[in-house]
Amino acid sequence: MDEQYKNDHQKFVSGNDGSTFLETCFILTIMPISVLFQRVVFATFFSNDKYPLPIPIRFFLEFFFIAVPFISAVTFTELTPFLIFGMLLTCLVIPMFAQKNVTIYFKNPKETLLNLNSMRKGFLEEYRAFVMLATCICILAVDFQVFPRRLGKTETYGISLMDIGVGSVVLSGALVSRQARSSLIEKQQKKKREDEEDDDNKITKNPSSSKQQQVKILSRSSLMWHQVKAQAPLMILGFVRMILTKSVNYQEHVSEYGLHWNFFFTLGFVSISLAFLKFNANVSAILGVIFILTYQFVLNNFGLTDYILNHPRDSLISMNKEGICSIVGYLTIHLIGTKIGTELFKVRSTLTEWRKFATKLLISSIIFYILWVLCEVYIDRTSRRMANLGYVLAILSINLFNFSINILITLITGNHNASLIAKSINRNQLFIFLLGNILTGLINFSMKTIYAPIEESMIVITSYTFGLCLLALILDYKNINIKFW
Repeated sequence: MDEQYKNDHQKFVSGNDGSTFLETCFILTIMPISVLFQRVVFATFFSNDKYPLPIPIRFFLEFFFIAVPFISAVTFTELTPFLIFGMLLTCLVIPMFAQKNVTIYFKNPKETLLNLNSMRKGFLEEYRAFVMLATCICILAVDFQVFPRRLGKTETYGISLMDIGVGSVVLSGALVSRQARSSLIEKQQKKKREDEEDDDNKITKNPSSSKQQQVKILSRSSLMWHQVKAQAPLMILGFVRMILTKSVNYQEHVSEYGLHWNFFFTLGFVSISLAFLKFNANVSAILGVIFILTYQFVLNNFGLTDYILNHPRDSLISMNKEGICSIVGYLTIHLIGTKIGTELFKVRSTLTEWRKFATKLLISSIIFYILWVLCEVYIDRTSRRMANLGYVLAILSINLFNFSINILITLITGNHNASLIAKSINRNQLFIFLLGNILTGLINFSMKTIYAPIEESMIVITSYTFGLCLLALILDYKNINIKFW
């Protein structure tokens, strides 16, 4: 990359003070509202089961109803209130044009309850997929002037749309972690064992239990090694990204993670750290609280903040001080997210219980917001660079708010007309994110993004997003899972 343009690009993405908490939350709300809009439109005009909508047409419509509004919201932010109001108004009006025998809202409550209690929850897949889609859109859009600077990653303090990307990905992963699903998995395994015992009464009780105990001991003794092997692909991706960016002189925002650190290293080290913390969900949440409070205390009273922000990069650790220190914050998000996920995978007998759970999440989001305000005033300002207490509270509040909306939408519309794009992206999340990073780099090498006019910028961002969604759809249609381990 040309040295002058590289310097210009680094200045372009540096020195940002961020947006506001409410604007960030408001922009992200457009995703679940778009899902509601898509489902209502499909239920109103394309509800004939005898003649289902062809997949290509459905894909184009979904892209227009879900992806395009978000692209518009993060580039022309002044349109966001009108987009949200327009989609909500449409959801109220267009059902009047539906056929008399078509039910739009609160359809098939038994089927809805079954989906909410299943291992693969539609609303959870949509939430995780759209977190990843929003992240992929923003990592490219931020390189264009059409993307408001206040939505880019903050330099030191503040909060913005791009600040919550990594934290949201970590939280979404925690919600579906094996530890979060453990109670449901144990119930399924117990039922399976009971069925097997009924079929074969010759199996003795003592050998079986001793064998299970032996497996448990062996798994615990080798847990660390297995975790390291499981996360090796993430670490390799981190090293590959580091080598490529250095070798081609690609622009880097050093204060984001450090000189060598990147997103993949953070995910890898968080996962490896969890191997030492195999406790039940309640203990994990308590540990998370202890970790972040201790970390914030050290930041405020033992000079860690000054070290992260001002210490010269004269050693390997100090060169990557942001990435290394912020692991505590992301680990906290994962530990607390595991507890939330455990509650999520509890089986509830009625839709009323699920409504109460969604309301509980919404109230929790408000509580975390109040705690965030108090933290801003009395403890320390939010810093994505340090992943401090304020950052953790912001991640939990914003994501729980949008997540509760996703559940409420499922309660209103059921799981009918579930998004194909969400299902496809959720199937190969890591690959889609990796591809998004590669395409972002190629686009930045092929054009000077920071000088691109508005029309060209929108064409590139929309085409890039369309390509990612289309590839995800093709992989899902071909039943292809791309894994790196």
